[in-house]
Amino acid sequence: MRRVFCQWGRFSSLSAAEQRVLITAAIWLPVFWLCLRLLGLSRCLAHIQEMSSGRRAAMTVTEIHALGGLVNIAARHTLGPASCLTRSVLLVWLLRRRGIESALRIGVRFTQGALDAHAWVEYQDTPVNDQLDVGAQFASFGDLLPLHAFHAP
Repeated sequence: MRRVFCQWGRFSSLSAAEQRVLITAAIWLPVFWLCLRLLGLSRCLAHIQEMSSGRRAAMTVTEIHALGGLVNIAARHTLGPASCLTRSVLLVWLLRRRGIESALRIGVRFTQGALDAHAWVEYQDTPVNDQLDVGAQFASFGDLLPLHAFHAP
């Protein structure tokens, strides 16, 4: 019970805009997880690509990184699984709604003989929702294939 009050204190200390983003992300994460399972990555990204807001929000790089952080926080406290891919696709959508272009990166590496995959979002070639050196830890497909290669024909 004490943990709930501690988390409530953190939530209530956020600005109203940050609270809205956190709640929005918590609601949409299961929807995006389901979308990825039912439609697949390419069709899900194609739908996001079609949804251009036509407006460009005035967001600083710091605010864009904060948005990525809020999506990560929501993922830790939402119902159901929230994989790195789900979080990243949701973040691309949230940024796109604000008119901010970003890049979904999917990378792989070998860890103890097993293939390990990871997804993250970059804005101006800088990771938004992950560690700054994530690109050095994973070989990104974004470096090999253009993002539109993942879109449905």
